[in-house]
Amino acid sequence: MDIDTDGYTLIPPSDAGRRWVQAARHAAAAIVADPAARARNLRHGQTWFVGVDALPNGPDGSISGVSLPSEWRVLAPDIPLHAGQLSIIYPGYPGRDPHESEANHRFRRVRGAAHVDGLLPEGPERRRFAREYHAFILGIPLSGVDAAPTLVWPGSHKVMQAALADAIGDNAAGTVDITDAYQAARRKVFETCAPVPLQAGEGGAYLLHRFALHGTAPWEGPIGPARAVAFFRPEYSSAEQWLGVGLRPANRPETGA
Repeated sequence: MDIDTDGYTLIPPSDAGRRWVQAARHAAAAIVADPAARARNLRHGQTWFVGVDALPNGPDGSISGVSLPSEWRVLAPDIPLHAGQLSIIYPGYPGRDPHESEANHRFRRVRGAAHVDGLLPEGPERRRFAREYHAFILGIPLSGVDAAPTLVWPGSHKVMQAALADAIGDNAAGTVDITDAYQAARRKVFETCAPVPLQAGEGGAYLLHRFALHGTAPWEGPIGPARAVAFFRPEYSSAEQWLGVGLRPANRPETGA
């Protein structure tokens, strides 16, 4: 698979990747052992530890002096990394929170809560606007658990990017209500392709195109250890870089995969 064609690619395991995963696991264990962190982060009937910006990595992605492998940052190697997300899925996911509507819960169960990152719902009507201009999404499995994998809809990045570019036009990206265009494009993706579960193996990773529709599969099968993934979504400095011209991620050479 190729990120330009399919919207995602798998990076095979490596010794450098396994060293980083071990360092991240050690940091993650301390984070989830903190009762205050658990209270802030557990959602959906305590089956998802959200963990946004929870990891103590540096802007180069290193943890406790262990470097993030360079092949994990091929799309935009010069953009500093934020504190990584520590996303942990527990058996029974998705549970339902008391305030969650039946429709939202059903969408999480049936469609994996499929979304494009950075398009945030705002106000009482929950209208969506482009607020975060990600360069790519990097997922790094930490637990060796295959249950409740990340899902991606192959080719969805082409549909979503084209729809959003058309809706935004020549306007400033953050000023345009893209809700209707986003929902229509998402429906088109659901009608035309099936999701693929991503499994990278210990010391491996997966890269998603910034416009790829993705989500999380429900937990199926027996109760077992939690599934943990570290996510990075570094941001471009401008909406123009994010929206792009054509489908090739900005800052990426024309050659090389």
